[in-house]
Amino acid sequence: MKMESKDWIMFRILLNRFHPKQSDIFLKNMPEGDANNVLNQKLISDDVSKLLTQPESLIEKIHYSWLLDTFKKIPTSLYPSLLASLPQSHVKGVAKAFDIPINKANVSPPIKRFLINTLYKQFEKKEILPIEFLPENQLSILTSFSKQQLVKLIDYLGLYDLAEEIRHIVEKKLLKNIYSCISLKKQQFLKNCLNQKEKLVTPRLDLENWNNDSQKLEKIIHKRGLIRLSYALSGKHPDFIWHLIHLLDSGRGSIVASYYKTEELPGVSQALSMQVINVINFLNKSSKT
Repeated sequence: MKMESKDWIMFRILLNRFHPKQSDIFLKNMPEGDANNVLNQKLISDDVSKLLTQPESLIEKIHYSWLLDTFKKIPTSLYPSLLASLPQSHVKGVAKAFDIPINKANVSPPIKRFLINTLYKQFEKKEILPIEFLPENQLSILTSFSKQQLVKLIDYLGLYDLAEEIRHIVEKKLLKNIYSCISLKKQQFLKNCLNQKEKLVTPRLDLENWNNDSQKLEKIIHKRGLIRLSYALSGKHPDFIWHLIHLLDSGRGSIVASYYKTEELPGVSQALSMQVINVINFLNKSSKT
């Protein structure tokens, strides 16, 4: 039976745990191709406990909006107890979505675990590798971000598209209206973008027909930021993408998932990854000043 990359990762973890000093001897008994597949997994972790699915920790890390469809599959009679079993960060959003009173139901720890396990089994059918076992990549740091940090990063990433649009605008009044809708901090980053040569050809924003609505402009820029992030992530491990999009709300996460490609986009993904890093560095630097 053909093993998938996820199986080789798990094999490597077990090898690190039980044969840390004798891996070469152990692998000598395997076909050369299989042994190379194990060695190609650049992992030093030997914590096999992470191989076991931990629904409570996974549910806590995902945005509550991903659970709403799953709630609909569960009897409404369980809603109060299930709500009381959720992480505190999820309670308000789920309660509002289903108009459930936030009462502190008395639910024992074993029942809480049972309800969360039930919710998780309904929510996710496949096994997801823990973040600790995923191959390191240029954008691994993103899985440590909060939803708010990711949304901010996406806002700034979309400014690359705005910079490209501004290069085509000659009407001073339109330029003035655009800048009036952008914070001083974003204007500073936009200036950086304008000083860089854009390596990608992207569709125009066509702001000549824009009605000067600042919220509409923010939405346009944010959508472009989501697309850039998606292409930057293309080619990364599918489980890495799973963890990342579930930090976002289901609306934004679904957009990223829809544009993400399983194979890296030659000449595109790497350039956009560098733009993501540029945004991170800018935000980190500006937060210290």
